[in-house]
Amino acid sequence: MIQFTEVLGFSSVMPIIPFLGLSLGLNAFQVGLILSIFSICQLFASPITGKLSDRFGRKPLLLFSQTSTLIGFVLMGLATNVWILVAARLVDGLLGSNMTVSQAYISDVTNPKHRTKVYGYSSAIFGAGLIFGPVIGGLLLSINFSAPFFFAAGISLLSIILVIIFLPESIDKKEEKIAFRIGDIIPIEETIQFFKSARIRGVIVVFFIYNFGFFLFINTFAIFANRQILVTAQEVTFYMAWLGLLRVIFQSALINPILKKVSENKTLGIGVFTMIFAMIFLIFSTSYWIVYIPFFFLAFGTGVVRPILTSKLTKSVKKEETGSLLGVANVFTSIVQIISPILGGLILHFLPTQTLPVISAVIFTLIFLLWKYAFKNPAKEEKEQLIKT
Repeated sequence: MIQFTEVLGFSSVMPIIPFLGLSLGLNAFQVGLILSIFSICQLFASPITGKLSDRFGRKPLLLFSQTSTLIGFVLMGLATNVWILVAARLVDGLLGSNMTVSQAYISDVTNPKHRTKVYGYSSAIFGAGLIFGPVIGGLLLSINFSAPFFFAAGISLLSIILVIIFLPESIDKKEEKIAFRIGDIIPIEETIQFFKSARIRGVIVVFFIYNFGFFLFINTFAIFANRQILVTAQEVTFYMAWLGLLRVIFQSALINPILKKVSENKTLGIGVFTMIFAMIFLIFSTSYWIVYIPFFFLAFGTGVVRPILTSKLTKSVKKEETGSLLGVANVFTSIVQIISPILGGLILHFLPTQTLPVISAVIFTLIFLLWKYAFKNPAKEEKEQLIKT
């Protein structure tokens, strides 16, 4: 419930923040810089918050981070100039690492043999929040532009109350001392070690390319849609809800039946192809209703490609190395989240809007070109996996 309220809050305002920036007189590049602030802060704040929760407890840090998120939403609701918006993103980014502490709490209270299943429930809750949040935010825009931000603040307040009343502290023995290292933020040693293996390096590179192509488009889609399709902030929220709904359906009900009939590598190839098709479709899309069609294909592509790539990451190392490898992958994802809105903003500010989906399509095409590099012998890999199964 607490995770659902968190996701519901931020997903109700995320598609609207670019329009808030535009309303304050920012151009596309400047909006991209604003969007990257949160990701820059989270890259450094998340591991630090996790360590602080080891020392002082999960509940105090969760309450602290939730309060910071609440303040950030209130500031955005009150934003009448750019500096208030910047302050809002800084406060939430630096101090509001809610999900880091939430995931640590789940690990504390869950039996290891049930942990994968419980994290699956957590992922499903996350997906549900991404469906309902944009819809609620879009509907609230009918009241005024600030309403979604105050709604998100109210949801954060509800989440704080839930923590205070229902959530006991999950760790009995707290760390007496904590030490912060640069490796806690950017795992340089682990990255170098994993990159020595051609296979692991290839999968990480493909995972990075996929994330870069997807986030380059999705992080600046609001401005793209506003300029090319002339849509409003409310209409963009409905697009995002549609994308979230389809991804949940595809990941929960479609990917397993497909994998039973089609090999993992072929499914990955189909997913990448549908994302390329979606980008090409969007180049020529100028009608509000037409965009729902390429978003269907984009949802299918991302819905199958990301789980398969994550699976390939975990299969490329020993079980005890899985956590370290996923940590490295998460850092690369954070880097993508930082640079993609800035680059997307530059593209939309200086070049025709169609350039954005064109570049994403080219990036997705690189996955095919790197196919043999990442997965040296797909047929052999499939055979080995079949034998293991």
